Amino acid sequence: MYGPVIHGKLVRLRPPRPEDAALMITWFEDLEVTRFIKLRNPPSAEAEKEFLDKMSRDETVVFWTVEHEDKVVGGTSIVAIDWRNGHGTTGTVIGDKTAWGKGLARELMQLRARYAFTQLPLRKLKSAYMEGNEASGRAQAAAGYREVGRYRADRFVDGKWIDLILTEVHREDWLKTNSV
Repeated sequence: MYGPVIHGKLVRLRPPRPEDAALMITWFEDLEVTRFIKLRNPPSAEAEKEFLDKMSRDETVVFWTVEHEDKVVGGTSIVAIDWRNGHGTTGTVIGDKTAWGKGLARELMQLRARYAFTQLPLRKLKSAYMEGNEASGRAQAAAGYREVGRYRADRFVDGKWIDLILTEVHREDWLKTNSV
């Protein structure tokens, strides 16, 4: 399913539109953008539209398009939601490199956690980032995620095997540092 519109100071999270697909596929043409994400090859416009349609129908997903200064710059989601046990896995891509280094991921992760812990019955968000992706690590930490382990030599990036660093944030810990 798509998430509701959420306004921050730097970003606006909103449901994607079919016309967003054409822009989104261009992000995956750049190896620097895909360096630390699972998707390594650009999808077709049709495949991206199918992906967005699938997200809209999946009850174990909440997906948003990320806007900055009225421009689509990325996407973020909570996936694999286990409603019974109260947890989901989060992910983000800021595909527009002109938006990098501006604190957008930090803010959107905070907005996403606020939604998960105040509007959904989730008690934990899980995530991960690849060793070397310091920006993702900092953004997750700012949203309350803490390292809980790592899969050693798990991903192949730039000709070498690197660790996948596992993180999570619990509702009760998040509530201690965030006003509702």
